[in-house]
Order: sequence, then structure tokens, then C-alpha cells
Amino acid sequence: MKNILIVSPHHFPEETLTDFKNMANVKSAVFTHEELSREIEQYDAVLTRTDVKFDKEILSKAKKLRVIGSATTGLNHIDVDYANSKGIKIISLQGTHTIPTAECTFSLMLALAKKIPWAHDSLKSGVWERHKFFNTELQGKTLGIIGFGRIGSRIAQYSKAFGMKVMTYDPYVNVDLAKQLEVKVTTLDDVLQNSDIITVHAFLSPETTRMINSNAFSKMKNTVFLINAARGEIIDEDALIDALESKKIAGAALDVFQEEPLPNSSRLVEYAKNNDNLIITPHISASSKESIFVSAKEIVEKVKEFLNKSEDVM
Repeated sequence: MKNILIVSPHHFPEETLTDFKNMANVKSAVFTHEELSREIEQYDAVLTRTDVKFDKEILSKAKKLRVIGSATTGLNHIDVDYANSKGIKIISLQGTHTIPTAECTFSLMLALAKKIPWAHDSLKSGVWERHKFFNTELQGKTLGIIGFGRIGSRIAQYSKAFGMKVMTYDPYVNVDLAKQLEVKVTTLDDVLQNSDIITVHAFLSPETTRMINSNAFSKMKNTVFLINAARGEIIDEDALIDALESKKIAGAALDVFQEEPLPNSSRLVEYAKNNDNLIITPHISASSKESIFVSAKEIVEKVKEFLNKSEDVM
């Protein structure tokens, strides 16, 4: 009988695992990196999310592992090249996180522009100080979207409902969709220089890694808000803190980070504790109850199908 390990149990509701439990021994648990490196050698399949890193050290111990099912779109938490070299199949998802990520991104945009987190903290502490929380309207502002795929185009739809102008930079843009949504397709420099709010929805690649760096910040308006719910590595975090401290930009909201979990020693944490223009959240953008259930069910089905086909071949 096959052995299946689920290392992000809170993302795999019990009712999505019935098919697995009828065909395999299933274990759900949270492990440290060291514990997982000892545990993984006995499993044929693993189910995970982005909170567990499958690096070369872990994968080198996976003597029986045939497939990793990641209920995510991105795969930067897995050393895919090394996994492939060991004949380990990687299965991921596309599209199941579009709605929650787009909704969360827009929520971060509103919370930042309307100063909601800091007004809440102020009133919760017993202080009524309306004058401190003059905020920014979205209507009439220009939104720059970096990456115009499923999530970026959904954000454009929301933005139009708020009366915003929208421009996008994406080398692989669907021009027809952009035209349909009345979105201006333009250059990265144009987005950086002329947006009132910039939101990042690009895939992580060598070209996009630290794309938003000190040079990019130097081109932005000093009133701009920056939102990132894509991948943490796209923004140079030290350059971001420098831009916030020097008031080169007005504010930022981040749901993703270069290192996750975000260490308490991070400059981002320290800055957010003492300033009212940085929102940080623990990678919650794709974690709606609805999408977690759908993602878990879909990845279970895909991994089950792979294991059954492999069995037939053998």
C-alpha cells in the first residue's frame, strides 16, 4: 500500500482526503525542516503548500517519492530542477486562487489608501483622532498593474468599478483582453512613473526577481502606493524600506516576502511596528475557505490519477 504525506494539514480539509484514505496510508503533520528530512524517505507522494520548502537537502532523502502535489500556482518553494533529476513529478494548479488573491489585493489597496489598520488600532487603544486619518480616494487615480494574467485582469475589472484609470506592463499581455477592459498597455517605465498605485502580479523569473529595486523606486511618484501579493522576491525589500523611510513613496502593502515565514528580525517588521504606511500580512491572499477546499480537492484528484497511472504502467 502506498504512503502519502500531507505536510500542510490546515490546507487539506479532512473531507477532501477520502479518496486517498481508500487507496493509501495517509499521514498529516507539521514538521520542522530537520524532521521532514528524516520522515520523507518512506513516502510515495507528498501534498504541500508554499509554507514548506522542498530543497535539495529534503529531496535527496526522498528515496521512494514519485510525486509532489502542490496546491499552489507558483513553485518557488520546490527545487523543481533537482526533483526532475530524481524523477519526481511535480503537480501544481492554475487558476483556483484567482478570485481570493484579487480580492485580497484590492482589500490591501483600500486598507492602505483609507488608513484602516492604523485608525482601527488608534480607536482600539481608546483614542479618537479623526484628524490623523485623512485618506486617499481611488476614483480618478491611475492604477499600474505589473503582470496582466488572470489576477491582474481581474484587478482591472474591480478598479474600473471604482472609477480608476488602468495601465499595465506585461510582455505577454493579451492585447484583446486589455482593449476590452479599456486598459492601456504600456512600458514598465510608464507604469512606474505615472501610476498613483502600483500592484504586482508577475510570475517570478530571473527577469522579474528584484524588478522593483532602488532604480524603480527612483522613477515613482512620491505619492504612490505599492501592493505585492504575487511573489516576495519581485521586490527588493531593503530598497523598499529605504524608499519608505526617505518618503520616496507614500506607502506599501505586502502579503508575500523574500523569506517566509517572515522573521521577527526583518526590517519590514521593525518598520511596520513604528510607522503608519506599511501593511504586512502572512501570505493570506489565496487562503479563502472556498479556494482552500477547491484547491485541495483538485490536487488530491490529480495526484491520485498520477499514482493510479503509474501503477498501471508498472
